[in-house]
Amino acid sequence: MEMMNLVKYRSIISPQILKFIIVGATAAITHFISVYILVISTGLLPIIANIFAFCIAFGVSYYGHSLWTFSHKKHEHKKAVIRFFTVAVFSFLINEGGYYILLEFTSIHYLLSLLIVLIIVPVITFILSKYWAFS
Repeated sequence: MEMMNLVKYRSIISPQILKFIIVGATAAITHFISVYILVISTGLLPIIANIFAFCIAFGVSYYGHSLWTFSHKKHEHKKAVIRFFTVAVFSFLINEGGYYILLEFTSIHYLLSLLIVLIIVPVITFILSKYWAFS
């Protein structure tokens, strides 16, 4: 019974999407932990710590996607890194805008607010990465 569920599950999620989720989750965890460490160790405001955490997580995300998620595509790294950085900055602006709204206009804890935006934004990032950055 377990194997049948796994087979169904594998047919629903393509290997590329699964790789994207794993790399994205790794980058998101890096981002999340970086915000937490920066806030508690330096006293930075969460919205400012989020900027530094983005820069740290970008490296994890780019190399993971370039070398694993989209490795089957022949892409020039110079061109791909510029395009992926453009996608990442666009995604970050959505991330930072959503994070700001949640921090300023709700009483949701800063870490839960960050988790919310880190779950929503990757869908946009996947589409832009697959069809433009690594095309």
